[in-house]
Amino acid sequence: MRTDFFVGSLATAEGERLIILRPAEIPQRFFFASSDQERLRDVTLLTEDEFRSELSAMGLSHDEVDYQLERARGLHLMPVM
Repeated sequence: MRTDFFVGSLATAEGERLIILRPAEIPQRFFFASSDQERLRDVTLLTEDEFRSELSAMGLSHDEVDYQLERARGLHLMPVM
């Protein structure tokens, strides 16, 4: 299993959004934010199609992308309104 990124899912007013966090690129604000909106300000929220496309571009196979999507949906982050 790759450890160079983390995935998660969250509910937004627009529907489910997914995130891919690369440890070296996570802004400090993500860990020390005073609100959920501030925490996600510099994080790219992806649709399922964008999520799949980005992971495929990172070299993951179709099965690996499916697995990461399942993992992301198992890690529900705070809702964003």
